[in-house]
Amino acid sequence: MVTQKDIIFTYDDLDQLWRLSLGEYADISAAYYNGDFSKSLEQAQRDKHEWILKGTGFKSGYRVLDIGCGWGPMLKAIKDRDGVGVGLSLSPKQVEACRQNGLNVILRDWKELQPGEPGKFEVVISIGSFEHFCSVEEYFEGKRDEIYDCFFRTCHDLLVDDGRLYLQTMTWGKNLPWGDREPTIEDFKRCSLRASYKSDERILASVRMFFPGSLIPRDRNHIESNAEPYFDLLAASDGRLDYIKTLTEWEKAWYAPQRKKILPRIKLRLRHLLSGKAYRAKMRCLKENDIREVFIRDLFGHQRIFFQKKTAARAHG
Repeated sequence: MVTQKDIIFTYDDLDQLWRLSLGEYADISAAYYNGDFSKSLEQAQRDKHEWILKGTGFKSGYRVLDIGCGWGPMLKAIKDRDGVGVGLSLSPKQVEACRQNGLNVILRDWKELQPGEPGKFEVVISIGSFEHFCSVEEYFEGKRDEIYDCFFRTCHDLLVDDGRLYLQTMTWGKNLPWGDREPTIEDFKRCSLRASYKSDERILASVRMFFPGSLIPRDRNHIESNAEPYFDLLAASDGRLDYIKTLTEWEKAWYAPQRKKILPRIKLRLRHLLSGKAYRAKMRCLKENDIREVFIRDLFGHQRIFFQKKTAARAHG
């Protein structure tokens, strides 16, 4: 599983620039265009919040747990609708920003929650964090399904009867270099920064450097099979095209001229020059927008899934 050090590497030093580019509650998960790409990014993100809350049956007063809450865009949407949101994050910068904005966020790994903590919820959401739950090393140790089972069991226990779970995550796509089978160690070795420039293998390696400690799930069927003992499937949709559009709009916002960005950019550039290979690869991935490219090439997919908690008798047989 991704460590706090990995999360800090990916997110924390970009904290100020993300918030300057996308707003104080920077939403760095795919927006919801639903075929209407004329929408502004801001409107598509608002539509996503509304769509998720509607799909989970949210009502005023509901308690909602956001696992991997980022800078709190969903928590803000919940608060604005008179709900009670609680967030979990491993990023100290994200937790600090959320708390400064009056949001209830805990610096904690979901695996470290104690029994009964932090109470029961009508809704659990996980947007863009599921892909961090299993590492490459754990995958090759055969622990992936065990980790996913633990996550779904934890969500089941946190939810009230008939509570709902919304999961939004990257997955492997349809055009992988190794086809539709599971990747081997040799497949991962071929995905290297030494591979041909702009090859699939090099781009996959670049994205892996940006997200150390993380391995995305195989596909929607794989996710649903792990959730099945604990949840009934309500609805699912493919969000790959929405993610491509979102990433395109992020790039525009990131490079939009803004006086307040000058000093943070200088600091980032200095760190780039003084840091090692991993950090330079991360910044090159960001500059060349390799994360968008993996979706364009369908090396990565994207799934949005609504679940409903099974009763205890059904879940545990």
